[in-house]
Amino acid sequence: MFLLPRSLLLIGAGVLGVSYLIGTGQAGSGFGGPEPCTFRVTADVLNVRSGPSSANARVGELRQGAEVAATPNVVGGFRDLGDARWAATEFLAPAPDSTCGP
Repeated sequence: MFLLPRSLLLIGAGVLGVSYLIGTGQAGSGFGGPEPCTFRVTADVLNVRSGPSSANARVGELRQGAEVAATPNVVGGFRDLGDARWAATEFLAPAPDSTCGP
């Protein structure tokens, strides 16, 4: 039977694990991270919140027709705009060149 040294097996398992994480977009926000999405605001004025709930503090607003970059992450009907900014998904329509859907 062919035996490999334990250190070589551990290194190989580590390389495979890192390759898997990069391929699934789970390792960091750099190479292999999720691509941003682009959305257009459909409401007259859309409140931007500090968290994924209307109970969270209002930290800004977006006007109708504005384009905003966001992540694919949606929690409780709110889309993550990054930098602790969230907006209600019902008032965000994917832009024609967006990389993710509603």
